[in-house]
Amino acid sequence: MNTKSVTAALVASAAAAALFVTGCSDNASSAPAKSSAAPAPQAAPAPSGKSAASVDGKAFDATFTTTCAKQGGTLALALTDAANAAYGNLSVSATITGTDTVQAVGIAGSKGGDAGQPYAIGYGNGMPGGSAELTKDGNTYKVTGEGVSADLANPLAGPKTSKFDITFACSTVVGG
Repeated sequence: MNTKSVTAALVASAAAAALFVTGCSDNASSAPAKSSAAPAPQAAPAPSGKSAASVDGKAFDATFTTTCAKQGGTLALALTDAANAAYGNLSVSATITGTDTVQAVGIAGSKGGDAGQPYAIGYGNGMPGGSAELTKDGNTYKVTGEGVSADLANPLAGPKTSKFDITFACSTVVGG
């Protein structure tokens, strides 16, 4: 699979997960995440009860709507900010199966990528590159790991990896 196909698959996965859970949204917004002055090796934890996301230690400055839905043994988690200044339509999602297996993570923006291209980072269980781990505290889910992205302006540059740290603070879990 070439880099362009991998990137397209990552963006499609992120969009599909966000669309799946948007219909079951609880419309609970969180306060904007604070940006770090300089990237740190690990992002600061989200304030209690707040959803947040960071990539390579840099927190997204976003007002997220958090959506959490469960169907069968699959839990779909999504953070959305449809009017993000830096990333346009920003979506952060994760799919969990069983009690703790992260199947997929997608972080996508309609802008904000290299050379004005869309922004996309993804992880897929069983795909080469990346990793993801889940920790849970009540209805708060924290997904950390490493995803794969590509420079869409220069697809021959090859994939690159980025660390992510995402907190989904679910006020409710629809179907769960």
